[in-house]
Amino acid sequence: MANSKITELTAFTAPALTDVVPVVDLAGPTTKKSTLSDVLKLTYPIGCIYTSTVSTNPATVFGFGTWSAFGAGKVLVGLDSGDTDFDTAEETGGAKTHTLTTTEIPAHNHQILRERSATTGGATTQIARTADTSSTVDTAIFTENTGGAGAHSIMNPYIVIYRFKRTA
Repeated sequence: MANSKITELTAFTAPALTDVVPVVDLAGPTTKKSTLSDVLKLTYPIGCIYTSTVSTNPATVFGFGTWSAFGAGKVLVGLDSGDTDFDTAEETGGAKTHTLTTTEIPAHNHQILRERSATTGGATTQIARTADTSSTVDTAIFTENTGGAGAHSIMNPYIVIYRFKRTA
């Protein structure tokens, strides 16, 4: 075999969408020729998602199809037919922040100090008293409010990417 050795390497060039690539037909012992563009069309059919760290629309990159930005600001979740929150493709839900309701606040207690007798040091009543030290029992005693009732973040750790869906 003459020239069976590689004697020189040529510079790498990016593949063109019109380059011909061999495709093996598994149904028969034949090899067909196809373009890279045709292979990519099979790889990214309509409804497929393309993810990248580059903002270039895949129509420009691949030279075919109509692609639209997909899932802006959303995290992907796998379909779970047993959970009504996740049982339909492209269903959305959730929130970036959430303000806790009273039932969502962890169980806890607040200390209420009792008034003590100036002469004996013993507790004179089983309820908290205001600054009024008369013998009248206070009937509506509350601890001071705390907190700002603001929403808290419920976001998972994340990394931002570009995501496109082929629509045509």
